[in-house]
Amino acid sequence: MPHKTDAEKRRSPAGAFQTYLRIGLIAAAILFQLGLLLLLNSFLQATSALLYLLLDLLAVATVFFLINKHDSSACRIAWIVVILVTPVFGLTLYLMWGHVDMNRREHGRLNRAFDAGFAHLETDGGALEAFRASHPEQAPYAVGLAASRFPLYVDTDCRYFSSGEAYFDALLADLERAETFILMEYFIVAEGVLWDRIHDVLRRKAAAGVEVRLLYDDVGCFFKIPSDFDRLLRSEGLRAAVFNPAHRFISSFYLNYRNHQKIVVIDGRVAYTGGVNLADEYINVDSRLGHWKDAGIRLQGSAVRSLSVIFFQMWAISSADGTTEDYTPYLLREPARGTSGWVQPYADGPANNPSNPALDLIRQAAGGARRRLWMTSPYLIIDQELIADFCLAARGGVDVRIVTPAVPDHWYVGLVNRHHYRHLVESGVRIFEYSPGFIHSKLLLADDRCATVGSVNLDFRSLYLHYENGVFLCDTPVIEDIRRDIEEAMAVSHEITAEDIRRYPLAQKCLGALFNLLSPLM
Repeated sequence: MPHKTDAEKRRSPAGAFQTYLRIGLIAAAILFQLGLLLLLNSFLQATSALLYLLLDLLAVATVFFLINKHDSSACRIAWIVVILVTPVFGLTLYLMWGHVDMNRREHGRLNRAFDAGFAHLETDGGALEAFRASHPEQAPYAVGLAASRFPLYVDTDCRYFSSGEAYFDALLADLERAETFILMEYFIVAEGVLWDRIHDVLRRKAAAGVEVRLLYDDVGCFFKIPSDFDRLLRSEGLRAAVFNPAHRFISSFYLNYRNHQKIVVIDGRVAYTGGVNLADEYINVDSRLGHWKDAGIRLQGSAVRSLSVIFFQMWAISSADGTTEDYTPYLLREPARGTSGWVQPYADGPANNPSNPALDLIRQAAGGARRRLWMTSPYLIIDQELIADFCLAARGGVDVRIVTPAVPDHWYVGLVNRHHYRHLVESGVRIFEYSPGFIHSKLLLADDRCATVGSVNLDFRSLYLHYENGVFLCDTPVIEDIRRDIEEAMAVSHEITAEDIRRYPLAQKCLGALFNLLSPLM
């Protein structure tokens, strides 16, 4: 009988059964807890009227707390509705899921990881002051990110990729040139054509003495890799870590917080980020959603240091013992020559709530753009405040455009996306649905001078629950590439008109309103 390769073993029925079994056990544990809550609610209602009344009063107090909480209005409204409809069950569910906090051990791990990282990122006050002097209108963007401890750089070369295919072609070439280390962090790693190509390079580099680390999100990889994937990688000489294994936090629903970042650092000299993951659909192999449109960026120069630190912060959070290693040797200072413009990598996550750098940057752009504000996002699941920001900019004469998919990855996402169209279009915001299929790129272009490229979507999960990252750019040559890419996407898109919105079926509008109400909880 022929000997099976490791890849064939991982794709075997036994491996698939282990994955389904693990996910099934996690789902059963969650359903069991919800069932207990329902039984508790019925039991108290039938046997202990006084205790039930006290819990009712506590539910009312929680509603008052939510009304005055400094958080997304949509999140607060969703929880208020749930608590008022089913006070005891809704209150308990909120305490478990909506008011999630880490225990002292997890909180300490998080603080150690972030403090150790930021200690390596001293903000260059001179660069920031020079930017404020030369770019008074754009200064709030850079100053806000610097206040969150992310430096601004002036010596980094950028290369923009308007597709996953171009991104991975360049990445594979750089991986082949790696000499000392490779750091990779993705939300999704999926076995297939792309992973086989990447995996082959990583194994060869590890065998040649290059240190290779791969960090991936547990929930993001459900059904895509076997449950012992990290052990298999370690057996090949790679270092692997899994972010926030789902089974660890079932009782507190901390599993809701995911690592959505996408970062690659090679030898401390070159870095990649953007919207792409390690899965075949990102190179348009076996995409069920039509043409998959994505974007990414390559950095070479001093700004690579920030993405290295962001990677190690997440690696420390994911390490088995919670220790923070000395990763100074991985942080190089190699300015690129002949560059122009400003580059500022940044990250975001639930630890920042309610002050989120990524959300602040979007709102600053909405309020600061004077001529143009163009965005692309697979999701348009945002609160009324951000909608109001976009509408106000459009009414003030700013050319505000948003490109979303014509083919959503989930049917209910399409309903919520379209639920917001009417308010935006009525205020002059132009909405384009990408007709060839699914647009997954996350871009923002302000006044043809500033842009962002990264992992941040226009949705609640990205802005409040996920760990994200991106790059702020100003006056770099790639700004024109980004503008051209968005223009080309709009050229093959259908612009949504008021008449289109009026023709949406009543059932679609009602379901959209319902899912929009519940979207912060999904």
